[in-house]
Amino acid sequence: MKKLAIAITSLLLITGCSSTPTITNTNNIKEYILKDNVAYDSFSSYSDSDTIIRLPNGEYIHGTKEVNGKYYDSDQDSGAIQAKKAKYYALLAMDVNNYLTEEFEGFNDSDEVFYNKKNGGFTDASTVMDENGNEKDLANNPNYDSMTVIEAKEKEYNRLIQEDAKEEKKNLSSPVSELNSLLPKTDSISRTVFNKKNKYAIHYYEVEENEYFDYIKKIKEKGFDSMDPNSPEKSFLGVNNDNILVNIHYDATNKTLDLDIGRQ
Repeated sequence: MKKLAIAITSLLLITGCSSTPTITNTNNIKEYILKDNVAYDSFSSYSDSDTIIRLPNGEYIHGTKEVNGKYYDSDQDSGAIQAKKAKYYALLAMDVNNYLTEEFEGFNDSDEVFYNKKNGGFTDASTVMDENGNEKDLANNPNYDSMTVIEAKEKEYNRLIQEDAKEEKKNLSSPVSELNSLLPKTDSISRTVFNKKNKYAIHYYEVEENEYFDYIKKIKEKGFDSMDPNSPEKSFLGVNNDNILVNIHYDATNKTLDLDIGRQ
């Protein structure tokens, strides 16, 4: 019996089906998704609560898989994250890339620009006017670095991702916004753009057209009346009895819904 047990254990190890899965140690899976610009479709077939890991070969999986004789299990891996979070990071990377494409439109990657190290942003002018109307030489300004467009893109990408992480951390550690509590609940993946006392803005991803119209119906049920009955079909501007204004825009092409709500 002892020899049989040893033989079974040996067979499990050889086939990669050990009862103890290999841990991938990809606790930085967020950084991989953002850096590699992983497509949303990579995770779209998973339920939001499914666990996702990144294998050493760069593949993202939910469930179990054997690779090069090693056995991986996303449900038991300490580096796993939920698919909803993976989808969020993939969509965030797409958002930032789309923004940068617009910002650097008309430039070649090899073009030289001056990048603002302090506040982000760039200019191709060597001198600019400051707030007092004085000419400022960027070549000798400690707040600016001369670099190629492709280098500026990378710096701006990292800055925007870090800003989003700070905003997310702040929102997670703060009480739910009073303004947010006036909005309908939804299962859509969302990102808080900013959360201040008198204004709240949120960006929803992967919103189907019927879901948009359902959201507008729920907004009205929450007490917001349209201020412009003749507004475009994919826009809504409403106000409630407390003089709180909500402004909604739906982009059917990208399936995104942008909303801001604030006190007038």
